Amino acid sequence: MPAPPPPSPRRDDSQQPEPLPPALRVIVLIAGWLLILIGVVGLVLPGIQGVLTLLLGAALLSLVSRTAHRVLRRLFSRWPRGWKRLLRLRKTTHRWLLRTWRRLIVFLRRLSVRR
Repeated sequence: MPAPPPPSPRRDDSQQPEPLPPALRVIVLIAGWLLILIGVVGLVLPGIQGVLTLLLGAALLSLVSRTAHRVLRRLFSRWPRGWKRLLRLRKTTHRWLLRTWRRLIVFLRRLSVRR
């Protein structure tokens, strides 16, 4: 009997990255909503790039919210190149956030040991 075929590799956008710590999730959630609010204000006021700020806020929210990720995926379904760029931005931002968070924790622990 032949061996079953190996499982197909998962696509980049379906792989689950390491989850963000709860405190960092709250910070990202607040920052995402703040950028969305600034983007809405920027749609009305001159001097603020409203659409760009809205997209950045939604991309940041998509790091912590599956619903935001699904909405962005649906919005970018017409522009596959834009979706790939957004995925690359999410991946880079996620890695940077985790690395910075870990460094901050190590720094704070060293600081508390010195006292």
